[in-house]
Amino acid sequence: MNSKRWRDTRNAWLTEHPLCQECEKHGHVVAATCVHHIIPVESARTDKACEELAFSQSNLMSLCYKCHADIHKAARSHSRKAHKEREEQRLSQWVERHRPTNPRDDGG
Repeated sequence: MNSKRWRDTRNAWLTEHPLCQECEKHGHVVAATCVHHIIPVESARTDKACEELAFSQSNLMSLCYKCHADIHKAARSHSRKAHKEREEQRLSQWVERHRPTNPRDDGG
């Protein structure tokens, strides 16, 4: 995610929440460098739901790089297999959204 809207949201969030929230739970003061989506954006089933998850402040948390990497490692969401599965799922969802509702309306 690298749109201007996301960059603005991310920068505003880090300005308001400059410390890693996970490190704070353990009594450490560490600057946050990442904004993490608590509920993964790719879990949304529609474009609207995806947008809501991406930009909703209630779905964001500030993390340092290490905590961010640890969360994704624990969820295995950054593995090669997980990336491939998400790509296949997004392609399938795109095809479903753009498939003609009437088979005769396929442009042919």
